[in-house]
Amino acid sequence: MVYVDLNVRAASRVSTKELERLGYACVGVNVEVEGTAKPKEASLVMELPEEINEKNLNAKAAKKAKQYAAALANAMILKDDGVVKTTTGKTLRQLKRITLKVEDMNAAQAINSSPVLKTYDLVAVEAANAKVFQFLCEQGEVDLISFDVANRIPFQMKKTWVDAAIKRGIFFELTYSACLGDSAGRRYFFSNASNLVRITQGRQLVISSGSTRDLFLRSPYDVINIGILVGLTYGQAMDALTNAPLAVIEHAERRRGLGDLSVIASEPTPMEQ
Repeated sequence: MVYVDLNVRAASRVSTKELERLGYACVGVNVEVEGTAKPKEASLVMELPEEINEKNLNAKAAKKAKQYAAALANAMILKDDGVVKTTTGKTLRQLKRITLKVEDMNAAQAINSSPVLKTYDLVAVEAANAKVFQFLCEQGEVDLISFDVANRIPFQMKKTWVDAAIKRGIFFELTYSACLGDSAGRRYFFSNASNLVRITQGRQLVISSGSTRDLFLRSPYDVINIGILVGLTYGQAMDALTNAPLAVIEHAERRRGLGDLSVIASEPTPMEQ
């Protein structure tokens, strides 16, 4: 089984060593682009470092990190005693991802013809309103539709739009880092995530970290538990970490005209035995 995290922030304090320790075989290094800002070429995006020296954290950041960890513990009881060991013997694969925060139709329509976006392995979008969301579901040349689940989503998602996206092979993303923050962020996360699970019926969902620091990464065990808490079955939650993100990568390869990606193979992990 291959575990994938499609959303780790670029230029963050996340290390390949920690991702591999937790059992992930592939990661999306994500660059976020606000509004009308011009995206940079994927070649300019730095890969994640092998290791992070957390001793360099200042006192304020360290205190905040501890508060976030405590907030998660208060919000839910998760199994955190097992680390899925990487059994492939391969180096963590890093993919370049861009997430566009699309505010109007001009920006939405420009996605389909942007040469810069074609330099990225994965293209994700976050819609600011219902009209943009509908266009992205029905016509957008993207791989993933994401949401700011730590805040109220500013529009209603219609099932017909979501079904259109699913039919076109587009996936939807939940980022669990939102439930590691304050009480308001956790409340919005569970509300938004449960609503998306209801509308999609658990189909074509990806759960990613959205992490900016090693401390905020969670093992596949924990992420599956979060998926179950928002209404996914065990099988759907497992797929959201394995088959679904691999399907997103394959969709991206086809969109870019590169053919199907050869899927990473692995031996059974301790979780499956």
